Amino acid sequence: MKKQIPLITIILPTYNNAKTIRECLNGIFMQDYKNFEVLLIDGGSTDDTLKIASEFKCKILNNSFRIEERARVQGIKESKGEILCFLDADNFLLDKEWLKKMIKPFEDKEIIGADTLSYTFRKNDPLVTKYCALIGGDDPIAIYLGLYDRFNYFKNNWTDFPYETEEKNNDYTKVKLNNSKIPAMGSNGFLYRKSALKKINYEPFIHTDIIYKLVNSGNDKFAKVNTNLVHYLFGIRDFFKKKTRRLKRRANNEINIQYKDYGLSKFDIFKSLLWIILIIPVFYDTLKGFIRKPSLAWVFHPIAVYGTLFLYIYYNIKKIF
Repeated sequence: MKKQIPLITIILPTYNNAKTIRECLNGIFMQDYKNFEVLLIDGGSTDDTLKIASEFKCKILNNSFRIEERARVQGIKESKGEILCFLDADNFLLDKEWLKKMIKPFEDKEIIGADTLSYTFRKNDPLVTKYCALIGGDDPIAIYLGLYDRFNYFKNNWTDFPYETEEKNNDYTKVKLNNSKIPAMGSNGFLYRKSALKKINYEPFIHTDIIYKLVNSGNDKFAKVNTNLVHYLFGIRDFFKKKTRRLKRRANNEINIQYKDYGLSKFDIFKSLLWIILIIPVFYDTLKGFIRKPSLAWVFHPIAVYGTLFLYIYYNIKKIF
């Protein structure tokens, strides 16, 4: 009897992503794993995003909201697949077996989510894209708070938060998360078992606190898969523009995150800020990262750290007054 392979629904929010959407869709449609559908949920693009997307076999849906967290909710409701993949328009799949590798952990019925172990970059990618791949995220302050969820070269791990390794093989590592501190996982190529999401309240936003809700409903087994993807950023301006947009949205309560502190204590925050303020530790991390993974992109680390810290301070003061 032929083994039945699961249908994967790829939920892809867009808004004016003409510069990246073709490469994103090329990566999806070159996959060896063919049992998937793509729901492209657009927030009203005024550039060529939809024109480019129409060249591919996507189901294009309209969403009155421009933020991807709301688009994902619509995607779940419209999905046919038993496995859901949250992919962003700036995520590029380089490996044609990416979907095959990501779906494999779901043969274990206990695993309800799968994540790539790391980000990657190509030789000609922008410096900022390389930098974010090296630190395992796009927010260095969150990295120092331990909130990262992809491999970080100066920390030599994929998170600072506690987890148990239940099983490890060449394909993936099965982990059990601790409900006291939960990493900021859940996007940029994250796969979910839809039946698990259906059992929790995921409306009106799908954000990183979805993992908190899953773990606290008893679904605490995940897979870190030995593969990667490119999370593309154009340059330094794009990097800080993205941070500013995210902080503005939080200040304006556009996204109501239930699990706001991620289990961090005041001491955790103080310790991380002290490390940053002392300056020398940040340069030490830069050197340590360069030794483990040589790249000129490491020169951006101090700039990213202190530039992002300034934005956090500015918008928190602004919110207070």
